[in-house]
Amino acid sequence: MSEFAVIGLGNFGAMVVRKLFEHGVKVTAIDNNKVRIQDLQDHCHQAIYADATDRRFLENLEVDKFDTFIVSTGDNEHASILITLHLKEMGAKRIVVKANSVDHSKIILAVGADEAIIPEEEAAIKLAKSLAQPNLLDFLPLTEEYSIAELAPPADFQGSTLVELDLRAKYHIEVIAIKDVLTGEFKFIPGGSFKIKDTDILVVLGKQEDIERIRG
Repeated sequence: MSEFAVIGLGNFGAMVVRKLFEHGVKVTAIDNNKVRIQDLQDHCHQAIYADATDRRFLENLEVDKFDTFIVSTGDNEHASILITLHLKEMGAKRIVVKANSVDHSKIILAVGADEAIIPEEEAAIKLAKSLAQPNLLDFLPLTEEYSIAELAPPADFQGSTLVELDLRAKYHIEVIAIKDVLTGEFKFIPGGSFKIKDTDILVVLGKQEDIERIRG
């Protein structure tokens, strides 16, 4: 099972924790606010009251056991930058950071984040697209049994082509698109010669149980 850690439990971080927990994902919630920790202790696998800017705390946390860290420290940009730097130096597998501005996101990426997101900006873009263009998902004949999901490729996928991975035969899923997290660009219906990079996100279609087999 994938294991996540969310640092910073404001509105955004708390929502991420709750949604991950609802999906059956193992998630650790971390904040230096006791009230926030108490509010979420029944909605995560572990709630820790701590200052994540303290490098000694992160060292004791065993950073390498987590698949992804989500850093969401609100207006405290200095804290998010410092935490990201520490996590990167400790070998965190994947770091996603909530940024407050374009400049903040550039700094976050420069110090080691794999992805910087600005929720308000992404929500605005999504709304504009949904109003201006038909939603592709509305036209897909999905059932309760089938899902579309984004997957970070496991380490053993990276460097292999889609033909070599043969995901249709091994996992009964179809790769319908690939997103490069560095550029934000999508490649739809990628060919068999497409080679998976560590910065790629796979958009797949299949049964939920088969998707979870890849997630481990």
